[in-house]
Amino acid sequence: MNRVIELLKSHRSIRKFTAQPLDDAMIAEIVACGQAAATSSNVQATTVIRVRDGHKRAMIAELAGGQSYVASAGAFLVFCADLHRPGLACAMQGGASPGA
Repeated sequence: MNRVIELLKSHRSIRKFTAQPLDDAMIAEIVACGQAAATSSNVQATTVIRVRDGHKRAMIAELAGGQSYVASAGAFLVFCADLHRPGLACAMQGGASPGA
């Protein structure tokens, strides 16, 4: 079997994280990798928010159905759909303005 297909089939999501913090450079590198990933129409329509405040993370963990790893992971990032920035970029290049 093709090695790429084997790799894709071996993917697993494991949410057993340590509390070891990640430094700002590592977070920036991870976000940059995500931003370089292919998207529909090459629209980078997300805003990434790093939540550092422990109280806010505990509240998010509760709202997310008691997902304790949200509060305890070394870093927690929230990815929000955001069509405002691509709209502004379009308007800056002479396209339709946001909200038009």
